[in-house]
Amino acid sequence: MDDLERRHDDAPPRGVLRTALLNGTDRHAALARAAVLRLHDRLAGEARQGAAQRRRALPANRTAGDEWLTRLTAALAHHRNAASILFVAEI
Repeated sequence: MDDLERRHDDAPPRGVLRTALLNGTDRHAALARAAVLRLHDRLAGEARQGAAQRRRALPANRTAGDEWLTRLTAALAHHRNAASILFVAEI
């Protein structure tokens, strides 16, 4: 920390400060990846619940053309794919 403060007239950049406090870039990257994975997991769950509620609210003949249901389904697919990519990259 002293070295960081000596190299910067103002406060050190936040990313550099976080890396120093977390004892290295590997730990910082692992914690950041875990946080992004949790975010995608939560957002996928919300999209799944929203899509299920929307499907229940619509008659069967109107689900295919419903724009809101299409958006929720696209959001669910996006967050599932993003979480899968992060999970595979971690292995």
